[in-house]
Amino acid sequence: MTVFFDYILLFLTELWAQLRYAPNPIISGFVLLINGLWIPVVVILLKSAKIVWQDWRQAVFHVKNRTFILLAIDVPRNNEQSPKAVENIFSHLHGILPGTNNKWEDWWVGKTPDFFSVELVSIEGYVQFLVYTQPEYRDMVESAFYAQYPDSEITQVEDYAFGQDGEFKNLTFPNKEYEMYGCEFKQMKNFAYPIKLHMDFEHALSQEFKDPMASLLENMNKIGPGEQFWFQIVITPEYDYNWQPQASRVAMKIAGKDSMPPANKIDKTVSVLVTWLDALAIAVFPFYNQTEETSKKDEMPSLMLHLTPMEQNQVQAIQMKADKLGFWCKFRYLYIAKKEIAAKARGLAPIMGSIKQFTSLNMNGLIPHKYTKTWGLDYVMVGWRIAQRQNKLIRAFQDRARSDGSNGIILNTEELATLYHFPTEVVKAPLVSRTQSKRSSAPVSLPIESAPRTLRTALDDQELPSSPAEQTYNNEQIQEQDQAPQPQVPAVGERPRTGSFPGNLPYV
Repeated sequence: MTVFFDYILLFLTELWAQLRYAPNPIISGFVLLINGLWIPVVVILLKSAKIVWQDWRQAVFHVKNRTFILLAIDVPRNNEQSPKAVENIFSHLHGILPGTNNKWEDWWVGKTPDFFSVELVSIEGYVQFLVYTQPEYRDMVESAFYAQYPDSEITQVEDYAFGQDGEFKNLTFPNKEYEMYGCEFKQMKNFAYPIKLHMDFEHALSQEFKDPMASLLENMNKIGPGEQFWFQIVITPEYDYNWQPQASRVAMKIAGKDSMPPANKIDKTVSVLVTWLDALAIAVFPFYNQTEETSKKDEMPSLMLHLTPMEQNQVQAIQMKADKLGFWCKFRYLYIAKKEIAAKARGLAPIMGSIKQFTSLNMNGLIPHKYTKTWGLDYVMVGWRIAQRQNKLIRAFQDRARSDGSNGIILNTEELATLYHFPTEVVKAPLVSRTQSKRSSAPVSLPIESAPRTLRTALDDQELPSSPAEQTYNNEQIQEQDQAPQPQVPAVGERPRTGSFPGNLPYV
């Protein structure tokens, strides 16, 4: 070991001598490069090349294998469901998570988990809940929502992100006609800490739920012609082992417990080998186990009894978050309006105030991502930098991009349900799209043209004919009833609307 340290010391001494006699910084950099600096450079280049390659293959997989539709969800008019119902919906959607990729799928196929985007849009004050999904998952999405909200209505609509007449499709900034504010949101602290949950908005005594969506929806109702609000949460189901062990380590660190990371195959092999060597030594040397100091467990004593109330609440909240299914998310917000009517006081400040409702200073909260927000920039080339961020943000909205912008956040089903849920009946926002009437099942005895009358239906209706002649007479009556004109029933998905609404609604 001494020889090794002597060799290292000699190498550093010679390197220092060469740097002292280098005539300029370029030669000094070259000396460092040939004397070992090339190793970290190569490692960084290889890791960068890996990221670029996998991003390219994943983009190819995405373009070749995925198409999307946009579903509008009309909330029940007298909704009495709590956000717990939407939590069950997100748990249902987590079922699209596939098995773990093999090396071929990672490096060449570029396979990634499918995703959804839950969105909330206000177009000139008219608010609509939306879900962006692949056509093959439409039945899954509808069944998840109908299971919790039987009276809701789901309709396929056009994509609002490109405008009514495609005016936003190739929109670039700076622009003479439109102004835009927006950002992506990130978490204040480590993702292990939860944001303020919907249970925290219930009154302790009356148990009345003070819906945090109320102020957000009111702000979205206040805008007028030429203004739009877009909210988008792109959710990708996350594997439990990618985030729950990390959250558990954060909780154990606060509690003062030693939390060992999960051992890999090499660690397990070495551990088994050491165990066998210890057993062999104990068998050969009787006093080995008593005299070996390394056999003592060097564990940090638990500090749970000495934690402050805030630290106890943090440990409990982190473990509660890790107990539920998680999603990797991109949370975006955008306000776009005609330049002559765009106002930061109406399109930015109220939204930031509504988002701060979900902040707990002792836990976590949502804040604008520093490098995606389109306001508050200073110093060099401010106009150009803001325009570049605006262009990237609106393209990310339109593409529902997962790789652009921030690194994303981890939210569990409970946090998602707090941020995105249908308003309860106490929320009186007037222009939130709601169902016009209550959904009802068809009566059992309703005649169906494609289903002929059978013995079973005759028994159910207690109309079994008593003779062949009576049966012939009944069949003639049934044919006459089938040929009679039937009342017109609206097609599935059609929703007649009344009242004065903006002309650029995203409905087909």
